[in-house]
Amino acid sequence: MDENPSLPPPGVAVSRRRTLRGQASGLLIAAAIIALVLLAWQWMETRARLDLLQQQVAQRLGESDAAAREVRNQSRELLDRIQAQGNRVAVLEARLAEAQGQQAALEALYQDFSRSRDEWTLTEVEQAINIAQQQLQLAGNVPAALVALQSAEQRLSTFERPQLLPLRKALARDIERLKALPLADVASLGLSLENLIERIDNLPLAFEHSPSAPVAAASKPAAKLAAKNTKPARGATPATEQSAPEPAEPHWLQALAMDVWQPIQRVIRIERLDRPDPVLLSPSQTVFLRENLRLRLLSARLALLQRDGRVFREDTRQAADWMERYFDVADRDVAQRVAELNRMQSVRLSLELPNLNDTMAALRNVRLAATR
Repeated sequence: MDENPSLPPPGVAVSRRRTLRGQASGLLIAAAIIALVLLAWQWMETRARLDLLQQQVAQRLGESDAAAREVRNQSRELLDRIQAQGNRVAVLEARLAEAQGQQAALEALYQDFSRSRDEWTLTEVEQAINIAQQQLQLAGNVPAALVALQSAEQRLSTFERPQLLPLRKALARDIERLKALPLADVASLGLSLENLIERIDNLPLAFEHSPSAPVAAASKPAAKLAAKNTKPARGATPATEQSAPEPAEPHWLQALAMDVWQPIQRVIRIERLDRPDPVLLSPSQTVFLRENLRLRLLSARLALLQRDGRVFREDTRQAADWMERYFDVADRDVAQRVAELNRMQSVRLSLELPNLNDTMAALRNVRLAATR
């Protein structure tokens, strides 16, 4: 068999093949080691990035949790505010509904009042006229009746209604008639009686009067005469010597007459004989006298308020008689009270008072015209 000289021997080829395989294996191993190193580095870098990312994610999650908690707190506060506002709105709605109901009720009342205004006015006027009629018929109190009629006339003056003119004319006539009456001053008379009632316990009685006043008054001329007869000592200058001249000395006959008259004046008393001596009263009788006089004056005051002229005149007359008989009329206070009681007896209390028939008839006509 012929051998090819260009081909290597089989052993050499095998060794070469083995050498190539070894080099390829070394290269593969080196490449694998490099790949492993790269993979390890890549894994470590990825792990570091993952850790950093995990930290960032955890931080972000923490921040998001805090933000979520803050958002929840804010939303809770907002819900509380919304609920409070809702409660306030409900209260306001309830008040608005109540105000609307009140407004509707007021509107209804105003409509009723506007429809029945004339009726209310006529009712008030009728009540005032009835009061005036009662004051005239029952108590005879003309001022109170006049005030009631004037209030009715003033109430009608606010309405310009032609159908009310007859009623207003009748009221004006009755008012003028009452003003023209000669009325007694009941207030001043009542005040005088009240003052007298309060002064009863302080008024002096007749038997308590002391007669020493005339003697003292009669001794004044002697005192003056003694002062005139008294001459100042020599060298003494009186205080009035420069302002007035010294009076002349009385005649000796005049001095003798004064000396004789002074003892006679002390033993002689001049009294009136046209009235009896004052009655001596015991303390209990004095108390009864003052109380009976007080009761009589109270009865006169009651008769004055009731316009009972007969009883008023009788009570004042009896009180004046008692004061003139038992009290000291020389006292100025007693004399003034007696004069007041005497003046009261001439006061005219009972008058023929007019009636209000024309006004009542005019009012009835107005009411009949309003109901048609």
